[in-house]
Amino acid sequence: MSGKRLLTKLVVATLLVLVLGKFTACEPEDWMLSIDCADCYGYAPDSANLIINLTINAENDSVPLTFYLGNYEDGVIDWQDTATIEEFFLYSKMNSSYTVRATYRSGDRIIEAFDADEMTLYNANSECGSPCYIVKGGIFELGLLE
Repeated sequence: MSGKRLLTKLVVATLLVLVLGKFTACEPEDWMLSIDCADCYGYAPDSANLIINLTINAENDSVPLTFYLGNYEDGVIDWQDTATIEEFFLYSKMNSSYTVRATYRSGDRIIEAFDADEMTLYNANSECGSPCYIVKGGIFELGLLE
């Protein structure tokens, strides 16, 4: 009898770890337990919007952005721009890794914020019917901490 109880506890603990892992994932799209078929593209796009979340305030009414292909350390600049809104979009190549740098001012100091992500396609044909492609990733959290 104690062997069955141990096995039951082990199964429950394993399921709990798997479910909690879903909700502690780093990216918001990793939290999804189900696919939203309304997000489907009927074709496999070669580009989509990167989404950059920023802080725009009185001291930082515009934020310079630098988009790097791959790692920042590689130094391959793909695009430079200046954001004046808190949710900035940049139409970019799919299946690529990007690092984004935002440069803020705080008095006489310069604060640089970095985030990296990869924008990929998920084939949701089996969940939503054929054809269905969903863009995952490409979300950068570069806002200042309160």
